[in-house]
Amino acid sequence: METRRRVAVTGMGVAANNGMGKDAFYAACAGGVSGIRRCTVFSADKLMSPFFGEIPADLPDCRVVPTGETRVKAIMRLALDEMMRDSGLDRAAIEGYGDGAWICFGTLLANADGIMEYAERGCGVGGYLEHVNDYLPWLRGHCGAQGGAWVNSAACAASTTAAGMAFDFIRDGLCDICVVGGADSLTKSAAYGFHSLRSLSVGTCNPYDENRDGINIGEGAAFFIFEDMESAKARGARVYAEITGCGLANDAYHATSPDPNGNGLLFAMEAALRESEVSPARVQHINGHGTGTPVNDKMEIGAINRLFADTGSVPTVTSTKALIGHCMGGSGALELAAEILALEKQAYLPLPNLKNPIESAKEGMLSSKSREREAEYVLSNSLAFAGNVASVAFRRYRE
Repeated sequence: METRRRVAVTGMGVAANNGMGKDAFYAACAGGVSGIRRCTVFSADKLMSPFFGEIPADLPDCRVVPTGETRVKAIMRLALDEMMRDSGLDRAAIEGYGDGAWICFGTLLANADGIMEYAERGCGVGGYLEHVNDYLPWLRGHCGAQGGAWVNSAACAASTTAAGMAFDFIRDGLCDICVVGGADSLTKSAAYGFHSLRSLSVGTCNPYDENRDGINIGEGAAFFIFEDMESAKARGARVYAEITGCGLANDAYHATSPDPNGNGLLFAMEAALRESEVSPARVQHINGHGTGTPVNDKMEIGAINRLFADTGSVPTVTSTKALIGHCMGGSGALELAAEILALEKQAYLPLPNLKNPIESAKEGMLSSKSREREAEYVLSNSLAFAGNVASVAFRRYRE
């Protein structure tokens, strides 16, 4: 029987609205510090809420211009540069892998506001549409990866799906290293879209609380190096965690609403654990999608309860959405970064706005406070429009 390779996470970079850089990001998340604030990159006067997870840095506005660095590229650059420094692999080193260095990237909208600029400025204005999709060649040029390049746009499950694809590629020996990540910036497209769905919270989102009322849209990026475990150890790399499995599903229920029974999510979590060759009882923690919408959170807790029904154990469950908002296609990558760092430190991230836990949550499942824990395995879940579901399993690094 062919031996499959172990997959190590060896570099990390984060650009988030509550902390720039992975260390500041984790400290803010562990301390319950939110990056949700009044939006300044575009007018929110006509929206249900003015509160967005905006990065408070000198970045381009949400418009896409024909030349120069767009907002999403600026955010990607900040996270990529930290990832390369942290991994010990600069552009030249990644280029040295030749076609053995691949890219797996997830995004919902990327440069899509270029379409709005094109429409608003008049169809005769050139230079906008041709730059809507140029983030991928830009990404390849910035990091130096010469091999396969994959962009996943499975809506808000995009970057978790990208991480699962990268896991498969490394495990099965299709590439040597993979630059993995996700990013989205604040866009008028997303803001007005979720406004029209009446899905925005009028204040700050409150995942898994009985009084939850919707989402805050955020922005950010996180990037990682995934590589073969033996190669990582041979080059003396710091190993943050080991990716052990991934499950993908589609509940085929509704264009925007998840299956209330949670069948797609349950299938994805079970698939990730089968691939990891562990039972649900060995999972101590779950990073939930936790949007703070009435339908999602109820469904998600129900699916988790079904997964653990015969185990006699209750996992802790958290969501970063109250801390950084819903960062669209980039959310899964940012959540993976937060939970890998929390696992390394054996800590539980808080749900800072939680006051009245959802009735279906088991005792000890949810907490508004950060706390220490002993954990070996973690699941990180993402759900999305069109029924897309992704779940990635990872474990604490042990030689």
